[in-house]
Amino acid sequence: MRQTFAGLLSGRADPEAAVQLYRQRYAEWGLYQAEVYHGVERALDEHERRGTRLILCTAKPRVFALRVVEHFGLSSHLAAVYGPELDGRFDDKGDLIEHLLKIERLDPADTCMVGDRKHDVVAAARHAIPTIGVLWGYGGREELTDAGAALIIESPDELLPPSLP
Repeated sequence: MRQTFAGLLSGRADPEAAVQLYRQRYAEWGLYQAEVYHGVERALDEHERRGTRLILCTAKPRVFALRVVEHFGLSSHLAAVYGPELDGRFDDKGDLIEHLLKIERLDPADTCMVGDRKHDVVAAARHAIPTIGVLWGYGGREELTDAGAALIIESPDELLPPSLP
């Protein structure tokens, strides 16, 4: 976000001030405007039932991510929630993944990223983690394919194990 605002403002205003204004509005209103995509909760339920350890790794600041997953009733599905700190630590998603791997003691060979943007794919690839690119988020097929996603899926139902309808 800091990089985005810096580019958009091109020296005409303080990007850090813009980040603070955005976060204030987001904390008061924006984080509750999201919705859980149809089928996501079913996929989370099934993977949780099968013993999959589900961890959220988001570009959204951790303090907001925690509020979002709690608000939408998803926190019970997640073993942990990771996101950047408000001071800018872990703004780089690759650094965030490195931190997550260390703290959670995960082997990248036994890990998979599910993401909707090229940033997810590129950051996971830095750690030899394959990414399932999803088309129900903000990125598109071309963006995810060009970034090197291992697989592209169109709906949350495709996250379900093959034995389920």
